[in-house]
Amino acid sequence: MKKYIALAIACAALAAGVSYLPAAVEASVPAAVSISPTEVYYSESVNTSGTLCYIGQGDVTSALPLVLSEFEVEEGDHVEVGDVIARVDRKASETFISSLGKVSQLAAATASLSTAMSLIPEEITADRSGTVISTAGAGAAVESGTSIATIAGTDSLVLTSAVSELNIARIQPGQPVEFTLSAYPDDVFTGTVSKIAGSARSQYSGAVLETVVDVLISPDTTDPRLCSGLTADVRFQLSDPRKICVLPYNAIGQDEEGEYVYLLEDGAAVKHKIFTGAEFSDGTEVIKGATINDKVFLDPEDISLSKYVRIEQ
Repeated sequence: MKKYIALAIACAALAAGVSYLPAAVEASVPAAVSISPTEVYYSESVNTSGTLCYIGQGDVTSALPLVLSEFEVEEGDHVEVGDVIARVDRKASETFISSLGKVSQLAAATASLSTAMSLIPEEITADRSGTVISTAGAGAAVESGTSIATIAGTDSLVLTSAVSELNIARIQPGQPVEFTLSAYPDDVFTGTVSKIAGSARSQYSGAVLETVVDVLISPDTTDPRLCSGLTADVRFQLSDPRKICVLPYNAIGQDEEGEYVYLLEDGAAVKHKIFTGAEFSDGTEVIKGATINDKVFLDPEDISLSKYVRIEQ
């Protein structure tokens, strides 16, 4: 009797093991997660930075460090060439120059200290006609080359952007532009390319010296938030918006034959070669090989290493 009981227990255990086997096998197979490509509107563009300023805008400066006792003008005043902008405190300027350690340099350049100090002007005059848009303020101590006042030649506000010589051939007058201001990063403003400089110049981009061409952009609005001196991220639109298919980078694999994806077809993961285009921070455009109607598996390298996968949609 005991033998029959033991046999029954063994059979029951075997049956339980057989029924559990499919679940155990399934759990051991790697899961494959599928997603749908994203459809977005995209237009080819050149991205740069820029600064708002007035046409003909320039700074009034001095070759000598100075202390300004008072200003004869305020922001918004119109001035002509030669108009007095500010008065200079000569005694305070002498002390300021001495504190900067530049007395000996001035004396050496002019043969005597008294001659050097005589170069300190009594007043600062405008070097151009226009509207005063900023001043250093009464009592300000300004070093040589520092702005004493800024004068705008006209009331026309423009956005100036330096475009790399590698991209300047793609920029044309009349081209539409979008820009966001650092002060208002959530708002998009629009404008139009109004002028491209006739010559290039050099500037540093980080530690790299590059050749750029200045491009003037006329804003489409007179929004009061647009004011001289604000910086902007600029986007030159090169083509009309079009719909494109975008996949995240972790859905795309690469082998000796090129880039590929795995698509869900009839319940199985099927490998397809793809061709990509524009790249973004979170994905890339798929030109050929997958559409927005497909189901695409993430981590294709894992699928290629497995004989079987467990599909999770």
